[in-house]
Amino acid sequence: MRIRMLEGLCTRGSQTWGCGVRPTSVDRFNEIPHLPGSAALVVLAVLALGILVVDYGRILLLRRKLPPGPFPFPIVGNHYQISKDRPWIQWAEWAEYYQNPLTTIWVGREPRIIVQDAWVASDLLEKRADIFSSRPRLVVLGDVVDATTTNQTMLVYGDRWRIHRKLMHGAVGVQAVRGYRSAQANESKILTRDLLNNPTDFVLSIERYSVSLTSIVGWGRRIDKTNDDTAQFALDFMEAVNYVVPGFFLMESVPFLTKLPSFIYSLPSKIEKTATSSLRYFYMLTQEGAQAQVPTFAKNLLEAQSEFNLNDKEVSNMAANLIGGGVDTTSSTMVSFILAMAYFPNVQKKVHEELDRVVGRDRSPNWEDIDKNLPYVMATVKEVLRWRTVTILAGIPHANTVDYQYRGYHIPAGTNITGNMWAIHRNPRDFPEPDVVRPERFLGALENPYPNSRGSNPFGFGRRQCSGQPMAEQGLYYSLARIAWAFDIQPGLDENGDEVKLDIFAYTNTENMRPEPFKVRFVPRTPELEEMVISEAADAREELRIYDRETKVKMKDALASSKTF
Repeated sequence: MRIRMLEGLCTRGSQTWGCGVRPTSVDRFNEIPHLPGSAALVVLAVLALGILVVDYGRILLLRRKLPPGPFPFPIVGNHYQISKDRPWIQWAEWAEYYQNPLTTIWVGREPRIIVQDAWVASDLLEKRADIFSSRPRLVVLGDVVDATTTNQTMLVYGDRWRIHRKLMHGAVGVQAVRGYRSAQANESKILTRDLLNNPTDFVLSIERYSVSLTSIVGWGRRIDKTNDDTAQFALDFMEAVNYVVPGFFLMESVPFLTKLPSFIYSLPSKIEKTATSSLRYFYMLTQEGAQAQVPTFAKNLLEAQSEFNLNDKEVSNMAANLIGGGVDTTSSTMVSFILAMAYFPNVQKKVHEELDRVVGRDRSPNWEDIDKNLPYVMATVKEVLRWRTVTILAGIPHANTVDYQYRGYHIPAGTNITGNMWAIHRNPRDFPEPDVVRPERFLGALENPYPNSRGSNPFGFGRRQCSGQPMAEQGLYYSLARIAWAFDIQPGLDENGDEVKLDIFAYTNTENMRPEPFKVRFVPRTPELEEMVISEAADAREELRIYDRETKVKMKDALASSKTF
């Protein structure tokens, strides 16, 4: 039959059309067995194209109901349009371009709404906190690290989250942190001495101070060395917050990449391995900290584990959150305060005037001063928290639990809602001359209307505000008041002995941003204050000896451990 068909194609009437030898023609016919497979590939390609077209059509239809934003591409959305260098600045520019406080960007096939106005953020994240207090799907923190069911920062809004929140409040809530005032004051005295003795290493000294405080709370052990393994690991751990920055990872836009074998795309497995090692490390620290002779968060966690049916991963995550959240925010704010004092000497002069009037120069600030008598110093700290907010994207994004209509826009349930604190805290309507440090904004009645009585949102919004806010603020008020009391902070000197030019916009390209390295001098305000700094630090060191304990837990132990979660 095949030969006849071939003959029919090769003959016309009684003439042949140069078909050649029939067996050769038959052989050539038999050489086309790939047609069915090729046809299948074509069908699959058409089907894939159809799915892509339908899905892209869904995106374009949904886009019409959402706030304005740049036009998305298929599959990757706006991934390649988002700046990789401090994208929050770009988004603020988009808000001006679209003349809208809400901006929609597409992370792959999913929309993310950027909130760029304090009043809109209050409408959604505070007044409707019952709806906008959950978490969206995040590929790295969810699919790769699997934190969505075990980490308070990623838990959906519900009973499990309330348990984690309750336990964390027991350690760093408003009432709990008053019990750590003595430790905070003593560590602040040692920090002031370190700034006097090693001014060039002031950032490392500040990091040691902030890590030591959280380590005392968590594990009953203070940190005495600037190069302590726990201190450095805690800071490295906080780099994970960059996972929430749109455009940081392509796999956030293209989740399929996480399913590829590691020999093709190894990043997911590397992140997962690092996260597992971190959890092992913090769980080992918690087990060790529970044996301390002083009260610790670790001891409370292990006692609560059976009561609330917490698994080991939940325990480890809460311990990690304590030190991670307590280190980066506090230390970054303190470095920004030092930069601000050196750059705005007129503000520092007013801070000194208040300290001289209230405290004088024959004693150092105490807690009564902090609580009642230093309004300008407290306003200065609040202004620095506003001026260079550390969590520039307001922490982990929020998500709504139900569909919601706002200002004519449709926000589907589960939408990623990200706050752009760069835009919110620099809005000239709420904060005229936003890049100028002006503590008067927070003195008495607020200088300009703001949707909350505090006058800013450096710790996030609504029910998902940072749990460690009371601990962080209490420590910042005391430590920064003491540093300002002891020193005149001046720009550093270059190789020619001239003052360096400080750049108040030179900040890191990280979600928890901090100033790039800069030079300053810590000049004792009087010889008597210098002597007092040294003397009080010696007394503080003795009082802190109850927390002297070397840890036996090393990172290499966590890497070698086979513990699973």
